[in-house]
Amino acid sequence: MNRRSFLQLLVDGAPLPHYDEVLHDAVAGAASPAEIADLQAEHTLALQLRDTLEKRRSRHEQQRALVECAKELAEDRSDPDTILSLIVSQAQRLLGCDMAYLSLNDNEGRATCMQVMVGATSSAWKDVRIPFGIGIGGRVAATGTPFSTPDYFSDERLTHDPAVDTSVRAERQVSIVGVPLRTSAVIGVLFASNRTPGWFSHDAIALLGSFATLAATAIEQARSRYDREQTLAALRKENEALRQRTVDQERAVAAHDQSMAIVLRGGGVQEVVAAAGDQLGGVLAIFDEFETPVAWTPGASHEVLRAMSAAAGGAAGRPAVAHDGTYWVTGLVAGTENLGTLVWGPPAASVGDLDRRLLARAAVVASLLQLFSRNLAAAEARVRGELLDDLLTPTPRTYSSLAERALRIGYQPQKRHAVVVAHIRAENRQNLASVASDLAAARDGLSTVRDGQAILVVPSDDPSLTGRQIARSMTTRLGSPVTVGAAGPVDDPADLPSAYAEALACVQALLRLERVGAAATADDLGYAGLLLGDGASAVRFVERTLGPVIRHDEQRSTALMETLGTYFATGQSLAASAKRLHIHPNTVTQRLDRVRRLLGMDWNSPDHTLEVQLALRLHRLRRELDD
Repeated sequence: MNRRSFLQLLVDGAPLPHYDEVLHDAVAGAASPAEIADLQAEHTLALQLRDTLEKRRSRHEQQRALVECAKELAEDRSDPDTILSLIVSQAQRLLGCDMAYLSLNDNEGRATCMQVMVGATSSAWKDVRIPFGIGIGGRVAATGTPFSTPDYFSDERLTHDPAVDTSVRAERQVSIVGVPLRTSAVIGVLFASNRTPGWFSHDAIALLGSFATLAATAIEQARSRYDREQTLAALRKENEALRQRTVDQERAVAAHDQSMAIVLRGGGVQEVVAAAGDQLGGVLAIFDEFETPVAWTPGASHEVLRAMSAAAGGAAGRPAVAHDGTYWVTGLVAGTENLGTLVWGPPAASVGDLDRRLLARAAVVASLLQLFSRNLAAAEARVRGELLDDLLTPTPRTYSSLAERALRIGYQPQKRHAVVVAHIRAENRQNLASVASDLAAARDGLSTVRDGQAILVVPSDDPSLTGRQIARSMTTRLGSPVTVGAAGPVDDPADLPSAYAEALACVQALLRLERVGAAATADDLGYAGLLLGDGASAVRFVERTLGPVIRHDEQRSTALMETLGTYFATGQSLAASAKRLHIHPNTVTQRLDRVRRLLGMDWNSPDHTLEVQLALRLHRLRRELDD
């Protein structure tokens, strides 16, 4: 075998046994001991050269891998935590070890803290703090120099700590190397470990150290980049908040200027709705204290207004802006006086603080305009009250002069009107006239006070509904129950006196029935014409309503009338009725069943209850008078 045979093996990168085979064949064909010695020398040189080339190739591969890792770290723009995971993964790949992990120093706490690990089989390493000087990590963190051990638990150079040893034992680590992560100072430790004993080579430690230098720089850059991004994000957020505050301020100033312009030129609530709609968007409406819309966004549907009216009922008299789940509502209030409600249906689900402030401002302006309007109406109340007094007083003269007076103050007597009489206890009548005047003016009607009772004549096609609304509003504003009788509708001023007499009779009937705070017309009372001028008598009304029960008691000596009276007197309670009558509740039930068979299935329905109670009272009064 000639010299080129060894060279060829080197060029081919042949395995080590091939060199021995070549040497064996060459020795077998050698001519002399000197030639054999030369062949053996060449064999030795070839192996040394092969080892040198392998080392250089290995270093080259390590350097190439290190460069690739450096490029990957340099190109990565992830957050610091992601960079740490990437560093540990690359360290494991560089050294081909079982595990790699990393800790960062807490200089104030004098410890290096575990951050991330690859190759782990448990979670015991998490949150482990290695005090400076303890174990490999603490030693490297404190000294800033690499440290390697072939067997962690038998290495007498190390100072051990139970918590640290527990995490090492949980991962079955044996041979461990740690190198410092250093920039201007040591910021942490990069580890590699195997689960078998043995030294890490100097080349491996040097490679890990070089990578640790690159990794420390990458960590610092990631931290710096993260801090810059956080600072920029905070600045962007603050800038956006400043821009939004500027926009909000401009909106608030514009809203203020617009509101003042409306007030100064004597505008109305419709202008307030239009201006608020321009500022807020969506749908707005203003409702009076009767929950009747008085101004709204053009194009709002009847269904939307009905829903907004229902929302207005829950916020009446409350000045705070509130949200009912669909609408934002705020009461129009002047002192303790309820002037109505402003309701807003926003265009989007998100409503900001400025939107709520703009809505509250619109409510204040609307309240001012409503109050101005009512004060103006109050100034006209005396004139209008005198006109109503004259309209309610039958005289032989014609109504032509009264009609002219009505037209001069803007009252239209030819409209259909309801006549309402409101009664309140004498000690609570201080503000009766002003409240009645406000309510009448709000509905383009007239009001006056006679014999301690307020009389209102307001446009209406439904006297019953109008009576209930006025009773509820006056009760709220006066703070005491107001009983209301209503009549109409009438469209001829000559019919007002008779309608007034009918409404007055309804109030008196309610008071006799102890229905304080209720409102009713003659039809609501269920005895149309009873004592109201149609000739019907109380006797016939009682007979028509309770005749079968009265005759049953007379013919069979039962106590159905007494039971019926007690039943209503106790609030329709079977138990209370039985206790008062000293009988068993089942007996009360049986007697009421008999009443049902005599009067009909609906005798106790809401529509008939008032008639039955009135008939009972009239029957009792008649018997008392007879006695």
